[in-house]
Amino acid sequence: MLNRFFVAAIVGICLTGCVSANELSGPRNVLFVGNSFTYYNNSLHNHYRALVQSTAPDDERPGRVRSMTISGGQLPEHAAGLPSMLNSEKWQIVVLQAHSRGPIEAATAEAFRRAARDYVEIIRDSGAEPVFFMTWAYTDKPEMTVMLDRAYTGIGQALNAQVIPVGLAFAAATAERPEIQLRAADAQHPSLAGTYLAACTFFAALHDTSPVGNQYIAGLDKETAVYLQGVASSTVGAYDERKMRQRKVVDR
Repeated sequence: MLNRFFVAAIVGICLTGCVSANELSGPRNVLFVGNSFTYYNNSLHNHYRALVQSTAPDDERPGRVRSMTISGGQLPEHAAGLPSMLNSEKWQIVVLQAHSRGPIEAATAEAFRRAARDYVEIIRDSGAEPVFFMTWAYTDKPEMTVMLDRAYTGIGQALNAQVIPVGLAFAAATAERPEIQLRAADAQHPSLAGTYLAACTFFAALHDTSPVGNQYIAGLDKETAVYLQGVASSTVGAYDERKMRQRKVVDR
């Protein structure tokens, strides 16, 4: 039986058709700021770039996709390096990824929020848009998913910034296909499949395009890659729909 994510992804393809090379919209210059959750497996930014390159023609491929990471880094630790990176390129999107527990622990949550506010201001002053990277729960701490969702969605709403729901994609895939190991042996960092799922989620959200059918599969077996592409597409769609419903409730 086809799983619900795969069905949703196929429906998306039937409705929109395969994205042709000259139809891919979205940013060209993207900077990823974070820690080892970003740089594991030859870095998330390289897999995201490969997904874009697999879809876009040569003249529309990303101008620059780079990452700036600190091992074990908390978001406030980028205060010294971020201004320099913002001045180094004409970025369109700057992705902010905090320490996996930074936004949800009492000792670090306020520092996360303060850094997020400061960074959003300087990112927008540079002409780019900030995007928050919602990370995932540890294997043995599934309750982190709700906490991270609340923290990242909250800061996104407060600062009118986009949130990429990678953590929700991890939770969905883990619940439905636990045999796909999305985390490394330490139960925290991403496996190659986890990094690929994150990259697909960024692709779906930043380009408003389903990654299902993308030829770049990062060396994974095709069935697993297509499944993860579908999870990414469905998760982004569901998250966007949830935000719209919440917005309508607030507007009433």
